[in-house]
Amino acid sequence: MYENSIKILGAYGTKAKGFGTTSFMLDAATVIDAGNLLNALAENSLHVEYIYLTHSHLDHIADIAYIVDNYFLQRRKTLHIISLPQTIQALKKHFFNDIIWPDFSKIPLEGSEEMSIRYRDVHCNETYTLNNKTTIMPIETDHTVPSCGYIYKVNNKGVLITADTLSLENIINRLNNDREIKSLVIECSFPSSMEKLARVSKHLTPKLLFKALQKLQRDDIRLYINHIKPSYLKEITEEIEEFGRNFRPILLKDGDFINF
Repeated sequence: MYENSIKILGAYGTKAKGFGTTSFMLDAATVIDAGNLLNALAENSLHVEYIYLTHSHLDHIADIAYIVDNYFLQRRKTLHIISLPQTIQALKKHFFNDIIWPDFSKIPLEGSEEMSIRYRDVHCNETYTLNNKTTIMPIETDHTVPSCGYIYKVNNKGVLITADTLSLENIINRLNNDREIKSLVIECSFPSSMEKLARVSKHLTPKLLFKALQKLQRDDIRLYINHIKPSYLKEITEEIEEFGRNFRPILLKDGDFINF
């Protein structure tokens, strides 16, 4: 029934025992975000070559450090970190800076002159070709740091992954105007009782999410929800069932698949 799939390596909004943070596997070499690579992939994480980042927050970048460190001698190909210029600069300045973690962009692979890590900028609203049937496009999202979601398409069938955001205006405009997008993955981090914190930290609650989705002019979108904070999983799940029943949302778990 479905030709393509994305594996959910990490589905949640913060670390807790048994819960992985955000990471989507597009294929064996390509992921979006790096919150849960080692636990999900183990030794197969050494085959990851391309990491597209949505933004610089720790729950989306943490395992970049560990997949290089754990499998340094086994890696034969450079790890490419790809994101908005501001995100790349944040990683260089605050993470891979020889203070928090080694700067692997200065360390060559074993037996090679190629560096262990290379950085590459992308820009919102530009389409990048991954292969002859697959493209990826960053789109602007509304978060506390420069941030983007991604429209990932295979043979002109697409999934829009938002990552962390408060405003959905740009997302809904995309969905209303691009019929090739078949699925939406959207965050819902906090229960509605914590709306003030959600707004300050630029995240969504069930009430905020489904109020915004009322402007969606399509009824053929498969809606997936991720980035729930594990401590509030039961409360948020109940609210999603209450406020979002018309959208028939699917709550993602680690190890799930998005088929499209």
